[in-house]
Amino acid sequence: MLDIARWLELSSYRSILTTLPIPIVAICIAALSPASAHVHHGADGSTISWYPTDCCHDGDCHPVSRIQMLSDGLLMTTDDGTTLYVNPTKSRRESRDGRWHICFGTGENPDIRCIFAPPNS
Repeated sequence: MLDIARWLELSSYRSILTTLPIPIVAICIAALSPASAHVHHGADGSTISWYPTDCCHDGDCHPVSRIQMLSDGLLMTTDDGTTLYVNPTKSRRESRDGRWHICFGTGENPDIRCIFAPPNS
């Protein structure tokens, strides 16, 4: 009887030692994997990775391919074809790549979070 109890005790230690490496390996893989939550790709294939997290919430920033000036604001069309009206008083940040970019939410009347303008525009 004592031999069975000892075998069961050793068996439980063995199962702990065999399953312990699995979470450790998973944590190491997650820690070493590059984060890509805020990396976006323009229609031309260019990579855009500088959008700040206070504007960009996983894919809501887009390069602008066309701007039409109106008497009361701008119409911005993104590379993927979405056109948005932008009030001229909306604050702008400087673009890091010399292009216009716009960050906006979803829905019928999307909230414009950020606009990035080229220097001197």
